[in-house]
Amino acid sequence: MKSLIVTIVACLLTLNVGFSSSAKILVIISVPSYSHQIAYQSIWKTLSLLGHHVTLVTTDPLPEKNLTNLRQIDLSYNYKHIRSINFLALKGKYSWQNIMKMYFCEISSILAESIFNHPDFKKIYTPDSGEKFDLIITEAIITPAIYAFAHRFQAPLIGTYSLGFLQMSHFAFGNPLLPSHPSTWDIGVTDQNIAFWTRVQNYVLTWWHIHVDCHNIFYKPQQEIAEKYLDNIPSIIELQKNMSIILVNQQEEISYTRPNVPNIIHFGGLHIRNNLKPLPKVIFCTLQEFVDNASNGFIYVSLGTNVHPDMFPENLKNIFFNTLSNLPVKVVWKFTEDFRKIPDNIYIAKWFPQQEILAHPNLKLFIYQGGLQSTEEAVYSGVPLVGIPVLADQDMQVNKMVSLGVCKKVDILEITREVLNEAILEVLNNKSYKENMMNLKKFIEDKPLSNLKKVIWWIEYVIRHKGAPHLRSSIVDEPWYQRYDTDVIAFLSVVLFVIALLSLYVVYKILLVIIKYYITLVTDKKMKKN
Repeated sequence: MKSLIVTIVACLLTLNVGFSSSAKILVIISVPSYSHQIAYQSIWKTLSLLGHHVTLVTTDPLPEKNLTNLRQIDLSYNYKHIRSINFLALKGKYSWQNIMKMYFCEISSILAESIFNHPDFKKIYTPDSGEKFDLIITEAIITPAIYAFAHRFQAPLIGTYSLGFLQMSHFAFGNPLLPSHPSTWDIGVTDQNIAFWTRVQNYVLTWWHIHVDCHNIFYKPQQEIAEKYLDNIPSIIELQKNMSIILVNQQEEISYTRPNVPNIIHFGGLHIRNNLKPLPKVIFCTLQEFVDNASNGFIYVSLGTNVHPDMFPENLKNIFFNTLSNLPVKVVWKFTEDFRKIPDNIYIAKWFPQQEILAHPNLKLFIYQGGLQSTEEAVYSGVPLVGIPVLADQDMQVNKMVSLGVCKKVDILEITREVLNEAILEVLNNKSYKENMMNLKKFIEDKPLSNLKKVIWWIEYVIRHKGAPHLRSSIVDEPWYQRYDTDVIAFLSVVLFVIALLSLYVVYKILLVIIKYYITLVTDKKMKKN
């Protein structure tokens, strides 16, 4: 039944999106994070069902076996490189830019090497492979070496982004840099009213990161990797500048809006399913029975896939356990069962079908880490939030939801039992959070066409026209100082400074003349009196 529904959707997309002849598409999604991967999976599935031949290089292969136009290369072993990072321990100590320098520059090289070295993929890109592609789609976050495949196959390049842009990406694609805008999550901007000296610091950190850190410890090693495996590779920075479009998983309603160039295409919520499954069974009782019998409702607690229970210090575990066990509602908690005794009001497991949980009518509140996909699911189901951000763009996402009146934020570094309990009860008892969330749901659903149709249309648009250079902003070719008229501002500042100095000098000379004249006048008067 499910495959029939997907097929029907694909047929409707063919009729409504616009027909493109069958194309060969190479897709490389390198970040080993489930939330990154699921943001795109329906795109690859739909392209395959529409008749396009898709070669997908991914850490999370699609489970469907009926997709005859889909060839997959499994990189799931790369998860070990991300799981070794304790994001909770890094929280508050370093900005995300510093975390990238400390960890992800090295990891990005490992991930890129694993793609080039994969024996099945080597057979595809070797010079004598005979393989041809009409389009290359790559993740545009931490492995720019893979942009080289657009040059190898002489095909247009589309970039994908599953979260808010890093500052280096804004610069690369021609967007204005806004170092103190609340969308700037990678240096920890958390407010819209920032003190002057903080803005000065943000400005310096941003430009230093882009022009020193990124070039020396990010792009340079990635360029060397590309040249190691492929011949005559141009600058990967130039390949990045010439992307036809960039598909960004950001919806304006739940993100901080900012100016963007025309070839940045926003989408979101493509992972949300309509065909929900029954809740799973366990030995003693079913989860379905537990939540169905929640007369006062229940709350759902999950801090995502990148924050593991072994990252929690003992005192933090106790804060959560003691708070949740004393609530007047039931709790479904995604965690490991390492407590001696689980109270009757708590149901703990290592994994839950999140979308099914969020859709349950008895759910009153979702306590989460601020992940984008979880945010979209909560809005889709109309569930208010308590946000406890840990890594990457989660602070920005929670701050935005707080500003919309649908979320209460708790700082995990300053969390206490009293603070957590107060935040939970505030959202449970204040109806405005639910009402605001239902209004937000209406906004996000009121669109001229579905996000999936929009994305497929743009992908096929690039295929039909063999690229989209007319959408590319010419600002990407301008030096940094010219983009923002920094040289003009510096020149005018120097001119004004010189004029000010000359003016002061003239005033000084005039004052000297006046003083001398006054002294002479006084002296003459005294002499006349004598």
